[in-house]
Amino acid sequence: MASSIDAPAMRRMNRATVFRTIYDNEPISRVQIARRLDMNKATVSYLVDELLQEKFVVEIGYGQSLGGRKPMMLRANAHAGFSIGVDVQITHVTTAVFDLKNEVVWLQRQPLYKQGEQPTPQNLTDRLEQEIRTAMQNVPDSPHGVLGVGVALPGMVNARTGYVYYLPNLEIQEWPIQSDLAKRIQFPIFIDNDANCGALAEHHRLVIDNLVFINAGIGVGGGIITDGHLYRGAGGIAGEFGHTTISAMGLRCTCGSYGCWEEYSSERALLRFLQDKEEGFTLAIPHPDFVATCVDRAQAGHPVYRQAFRELGRYLGIGMSNIVNAVNPQQIVLGGSISQAFVFIREEMQDMLANRPVANNKHTPVTLAPPESVVRGAASMVTAELLFGEGGPALEV
Repeated sequence: MASSIDAPAMRRMNRATVFRTIYDNEPISRVQIARRLDMNKATVSYLVDELLQEKFVVEIGYGQSLGGRKPMMLRANAHAGFSIGVDVQITHVTTAVFDLKNEVVWLQRQPLYKQGEQPTPQNLTDRLEQEIRTAMQNVPDSPHGVLGVGVALPGMVNARTGYVYYLPNLEIQEWPIQSDLAKRIQFPIFIDNDANCGALAEHHRLVIDNLVFINAGIGVGGGIITDGHLYRGAGGIAGEFGHTTISAMGLRCTCGSYGCWEEYSSERALLRFLQDKEEGFTLAIPHPDFVATCVDRAQAGHPVYRQAFRELGRYLGIGMSNIVNAVNPQQIVLGGSISQAFVFIREEMQDMLANRPVANNKHTPVTLAPPESVVRGAASMVTAELLFGEGGPALEV
């Protein structure tokens, strides 16, 4: 039996399509939109007029004539509204305000908890509310204000239901975070894994349709873009590469298994190596500046720290070799705190990738993500769902 779409839903979909066409191809005229979408010119003009009236789109002047009257050119109004992104990590939280073009308007990085404070769903909900309300105070005046909030979390999350299965390094599990936050914040709220958010941001920045984002910090996670879409899997927890086995009888992981990749390629691995090799070693994790301090010592020429990063790079490359053989991405993008050591881990990492994968996978490049990738990706969920969402509330904000 054929399904039908009612007229209001069709109009919302068409509005979203027209707006996305302007957003992706600006400057563009009404005639060009109609041709690109194979849509009736009168329908396009009507929808564009609505978008202009609601200030999602602005006219920027006449373009070049192609034989008739000069066309009026259009672009998306980047300041029509704003989204808030929150990136929760084990030691700190980054909160930012972004315009509709996903450019940073305001950003701050703060400790996640006060010293001695224990991570619980209640405490984390309180902290998130505080961060979001601080961000709201830094949103510029605009026609539509705050459109929504995107939150990136370091663990196993179902983005479709807004439910946390497990945040392993915070020891929080079985938590309906989206509904808890919605009781306090009266904006649409979107939740996802931090590596998925990083993958979304890098997909848009690099314009690459097949990539893997690796978020390497105290733990290691992955986000997968395949054929231009984020792959979340059946339960929303695809990309947990940190818990793939690279040593059958290896070290016990925080997840309860043995030989997990993140035990050899994370801050925990770096700490363990340094504790073994340097007498009187005093650094500890979790600490927001642990990797930065180790990088400083490596840059100063300290051989133990350089050796530690080479070992880390080797294991990162081994795990990445497994990933490229399984997923066959065009590129791997490395983010997270470990990426601060890119200059010291790159050679060993690339050596593993040049030798271990099969066929053309040996040529998969690894690049460095900008430090704000995850929080940017969190905010981009708002734009993707509210402004471009098929059948959703597209532009009805």
